[in-house]
Amino acid sequence: MRMMSSDPRFKVAGLVLSLLPLFLSGYAQDQDLRYRFTLDAGHRFESGFRGSRDLYRSQLDYGEGPKLFRANFEMSAPQGTNTFFDRIQLRLNDWGGEPHTSANFRMSKSGAYDLKFDYRDVQYFSSVPSFANPFFEQGNLQSQHIFDIGQRYSRLEVKFRPDKAIAPFVAWDRSDRRGPVRTTLSSGGDDFVIGSHFDTTSNDFRAGVNLNVSSFNLLLEQGMRVYRERTDYSMTVPQTGNSTRPIFGRDIILDNYRADTDSTTNIPFSNAVATWRPLDQLFLRANMAYSMATLEPHFSDALTGDFFSLPQAAFFRGQTQQVFGQAKRPSFFGDFSAEFTPFERLRVIENIKTYNFHISGHALSNFVYLQFEPVLELGIRDQFSEIVPFDSFMSFDNLTQELQGLFSVTPRLVARLGHRFERREIGVQEEFRFDRNVLITGLSYDFSMRNRISAEYEYGTTDRPIIRTDVTDFHRARLRGRFSPFEALEFSGNVTLFDTDNDIPDLDFTSRQRNYALEFTYAATPRISFSGGFERSNFNTNIYYVIPQTLQLDRFFYREKGNFGNVLVSLVLIRNASLSLGYSVWGTTGDFPLNYHRPVVRLEVPVHERLAFYGQWNYYDYNEKVRFLPQDYRTNLATFGFRVTMDKP
Repeated sequence: MRMMSSDPRFKVAGLVLSLLPLFLSGYAQDQDLRYRFTLDAGHRFESGFRGSRDLYRSQLDYGEGPKLFRANFEMSAPQGTNTFFDRIQLRLNDWGGEPHTSANFRMSKSGAYDLKFDYRDVQYFSSVPSFANPFFEQGNLQSQHIFDIGQRYSRLEVKFRPDKAIAPFVAWDRSDRRGPVRTTLSSGGDDFVIGSHFDTTSNDFRAGVNLNVSSFNLLLEQGMRVYRERTDYSMTVPQTGNSTRPIFGRDIILDNYRADTDSTTNIPFSNAVATWRPLDQLFLRANMAYSMATLEPHFSDALTGDFFSLPQAAFFRGQTQQVFGQAKRPSFFGDFSAEFTPFERLRVIENIKTYNFHISGHALSNFVYLQFEPVLELGIRDQFSEIVPFDSFMSFDNLTQELQGLFSVTPRLVARLGHRFERREIGVQEEFRFDRNVLITGLSYDFSMRNRISAEYEYGTTDRPIIRTDVTDFHRARLRGRFSPFEALEFSGNVTLFDTDNDIPDLDFTSRQRNYALEFTYAATPRISFSGGFERSNFNTNIYYVIPQTLQLDRFFYREKGNFGNVLVSLVLIRNASLSLGYSVWGTTGDFPLNYHRPVVRLEVPVHERLAFYGQWNYYDYNEKVRFLPQDYRTNLATFGFRVTMDKP
């Protein structure tokens, strides 16, 4: 597990936080400044772990060690009294080896500038065995696709004269994804497991201006994205691959594999957002974005072993490949809306969205086969070369147009009626088109400020899908309500139904979804409160598919019934100490049954108006109950920490 003490970023954060009290007691006390500083930190322990560590990391990945759960520092000065700033704010969340880490910094001065910096670090791990693993039924739970990638995102933006009619800004966005990956290689008549180190970097440089004139606002932005991917692949342990069937009496074997890709692209982009209220009854908004991506990929690999090439009907002992190419992708996005209120009881909303892109590319691949042995010829050639050109073109056009009217029948009853038109066109070697019309209706009624009910219904229909799982005809209904018989008690709930039906021959894709949810909160006394909820779901789907081995049709069925419940009891004890007792459970039956339990206990004891200590215990119990090779994990997590506050009002 990742440990906070070895993370250099945490050491920097810890140094900053350790210097804050000195800064507060020195500079702030000598100035006319207000500040507030809160710190929540502790140590997490794990015990009694059982089951699959990979599955636990794929779903939760909470680690042991010292943790900085959150820290918040705010400082402000009366407007005009400080030369450099009016307000400073720093926030840190979940530092110390947590799967999600974030930091936010903001510093501003009225009429001069507004500086923001945001940082996020997401540790993505995935190693979940699936039914697609070729050796799953034989007892091998090791996934052939494992990702352990660190994803970091940062943004720096500075706005100048943010309160003025003309406000320019500059910004820099950066993201990178790096880490080891295990995946599969399809080559030579079989699939093999190989290792990889994923490495991508993207930098966005943006500049623009915001214009504010009376009821008109215009944002213009021009930027450039610089993207690069450098990923290496390797495999040095001989393996026979996923298929155990010999080809013409010979086994397919991979002895060694090396590959690398180095692709770069520069993407200029332009954005414009405009809002205008020419009349009190009319509001207009437009958002447009255009980009032109040019990608220049380069890929090379080399493999040795014993392989078979189906196009040439030949065995070969090795292969090298060099691929060079270029691809272009112009894209346009537009979102236009208008809201018109001709009179008090009627509101009309029109919205049009369009998204279009085209991809055109060409590449040249140079294959060199070593020890080339055609099945239908005698003899072995030491080397056989083949140059293969690739040309491709794809277009995608998506249009959505929606018109709705909301009419207040009475001050409490609002009716909604609308229509949505959806069009999608995809062109590859031929053009595929998808049109759908959707009827939109709804009603809402406010009994009082705390009691409300609403109902929504949509019906959509089309003549044909583009891909097999496209939804053609569907019914979607939703009923929501909130009810509070008295101030201390409140209920809320919803019922959702979503049915799809694609009765096209050789597909017959249908699905049925039912979801029911109910939640409540109850403050029995000022010291005792309860909250909880229950949710039930029912999902059925089926579709025809082609069996690859026999090329015959068969039907896939999936059935699932799920139940989720949770309850939380909060008690205020003596001297304002608090105790929370909670429990949540999740269970499904059907084709993939499982049970999940999570009790939690938290005790918080204040020892001073600025200092409190707490302890928390979590238990996680995840258990898949499939007929063969179930996955599970169980673990206890105990956290002990403190929360401290310092301020100067």
